[in-house]
Amino acid sequence: MGLGQREGVPARRFGVFGGTFDPIHVGHVGVAEAARHAVPLDLIFFVPAARPRLRSTAPVASIDHRVAMVRLAVHDLAWARLSMVDAVRPGPAYSVDTLRDLRLELGEAADLYLIFGADSLTSLPEWKNPGELAGMARLVCVGRPGSVRPSELPPGHPGRGAMYVEGPMAEVSATVISKRIKSGKPTTGMLHRSVARYIEQNRLYR
Repeated sequence: MGLGQREGVPARRFGVFGGTFDPIHVGHVGVAEAARHAVPLDLIFFVPAARPRLRSTAPVASIDHRVAMVRLAVHDLAWARLSMVDAVRPGPAYSVDTLRDLRLELGEAADLYLIFGADSLTSLPEWKNPGELAGMARLVCVGRPGSVRPSELPPGHPGRGAMYVEGPMAEVSATVISKRIKSGKPTTGMLHRSVARYIEQNRLYR
């Protein structure tokens, strides 16, 4: 029996938050936390992708390093858990496959919520089988003031029915962090301390 299908217990609400996490930073955790409070969610799975589908360049850190950093970042968060479904699956990572694998793991009674940033909302038509996503999970897009909202999308757009959450979005990105590390600049406040320590110990992004 899956985590979402315990006898005599109502179905639980699980968030699914996938990404490259190269590296995982406070902005990622902020997006997840905003979705957790707004839905609300019982547990959020952080799902690092070995081979991201829509990324134009390969990740800098290996999937083993990125998995290790996600594990460190969520270790002290009672509402978060690392999922390996995209890390171990061969081929590119697609959200429909992520949701299908987690459905098998959690059981049919679990309520799934696919979390993504509002910057990905307009690109949903480029995802694999975008029309199937809304039938597999509730779509939750997290943005900042001024972000495109689902209601502003044209009729028929796969993201039009998404739930919109306005969260405290940190002005930080993995690209900026990796560039700062490479140039020897500080990343204070951008990374969980254990993640920053791991990056330093393993000399990543140098």
